[in-house]
Order: sequence, then structure tokens, then C-alpha cells
Amino acid sequence: DNQTMTTIMKDTPSMPPVSIVIPLRIESTEREANLHCVLQYLLRSPFVYIDLLEADKERHFFFTHHERIRYRFVHDEEPVFYRTHYLNELLREAQHSIVGIWDADVLIPEAQLIAAVWHVLGGCVLCFPYNGKFRFLEKERSNAIRKDMDELQAGEGYCLLGRPSVGGAFLVNKTKYLEAGGENEGFYGWGPEDAERVKRLEILELPIARTKGLLYHLHHERKPDIGVDNRKKAQHNQKVLLNTCRQSKEELTKALKYHTGIFSYLDNHN
Repeated sequence: DNQTMTTIMKDTPSMPPVSIVIPLRIESTEREANLHCVLQYLLRSPFVYIDLLEADKERHFFFTHHERIRYRFVHDEEPVFYRTHYLNELLREAQHSIVGIWDADVLIPEAQLIAAVWHVLGGCVLCFPYNGKFRFLEKERSNAIRKDMDELQAGEGYCLLGRPSVGGAFLVNKTKYLEAGGENEGFYGWGPEDAERVKRLEILELPIARTKGLLYHLHHERKPDIGVDNRKKAQHNQKVLLNTCRQSKEELTKALKYHTGIFSYLDNHN
């Protein structure tokens, strides 16, 4: 079980270091509080090193210096947060061969993170450190957990999705994942990039795994992008997903030879 596995792994000196990368744009005090909580939670695992990249008009995220956190600020006036682009930057700059890509609001028990690391070491290109079930935590519970992470109760929260989730957090073999295109920079802002990522690896016949256990999502308000035609953006992002879905393994392999991040939204959009 998970508890036994944690004990075994903690006693094993061969636990490799893992880079966890988080691109961020702080648009609310809740998002900021969530990230502080997530960082504290992750740093409990001594093998975890965190890379933060904040892209905004000015810096909004401040934290106490920690030897296992690297932070970079990028000045960005764009109204939409170009997450896939910044994730590729973080992936390329990551110090370690196993990289976790994390949302700023998710908590995953350490045993599941350890299990996912061993899946990647065992040959998986990508592993989700949970079973596909996303548990959303109510506002009051999120407040309590931010104050004391040990407040988190196994199995609490509620599920919104009826299907297994492919977002929130995942671990990759850095080299193999970048060879498979990394993040698809055709996606601008939030969209179906999580589904495309899995579909692309499936078409390329690359191994994907899941661990047992749940993912917990801290509460935050959701705001639409201001000054952007969100309908047009959603239509564009849907086309990007379909473009991957309709390709064969041969076509996709050929396309990847000429593109890092498949292609860029800003270079191709009019």
C-alpha cells in the first residue's frame, strides 16, 4: 500500500531528484495563497526541487528564499497567460531528468509522487501521480488546509468530471518528452492541451502510466481573460487538438522533426 511504499522509498538512498515546474500568473489572493501551500507541501519531500516562472506586467509572487526553489520573473504584457510556451521554457531549463508539471492549486500525497517517479524511471514517458479523480475542495476546507496542510483528509472534496482527468499534475522523462514535442505551443491560454498531450503520446506509441490515489484541488475563483475574444480563442484551441488527433504516427514524427512545441500560436495566428 501507499504507506508502506513511502517508508520503503524514504529508506532507499537512490530516490532521484525531481524538478517540479510551475508557470504562474497571480490573478487573485486565493491563487497566491494556494501556491504558498502547494510549495510547502512539495518541499516536505527532500528529493523535490522547484522551478517557478512568473510572467506578468509586474511581479506579484513573493516568498521566503529556499535552497530548493529557483524563481524567474518574465515581463509579459499579454492579456492571456501563454502557459504552454512558458512550460517549454521551464522544461528545457529543468536541472533534473525527471520533471513534474504542476498547477499552482493541486496537492498530491507524497507516496503517489514517489510511485510516479518510479514509473518514469521504469520507462514511462509520462505518468499521472493519481488515478484520474480530481477532488475539488470547498472554500472553507481550502482555507483550513492552507493554514495547516495536515487538515487534508483522504478522500474529501467532490468530483466535477465524470471521466478520468488528464490535468493538474504529471511527471515526464524530460528528454523523451521534449523529443515528443513537449508542450504544444499552438494552445494559447487554457484549452484542451491536457487531452492533446495524451493523444499525441498515444499516437507516437509512447508509454503512459497512472498511480493509485486522488488529486486534491484547492479552491479559487475563476476569471475570464479580459480584453480577449474567448470564443475565437476556444475555437482556435479546438482546431489545434483536432490537428493532432487526425495525424498518423508517421505524420506526427515528421512534424516533430521541424518544430519544438509543435508550433507557436503567436507566429501562426491572425
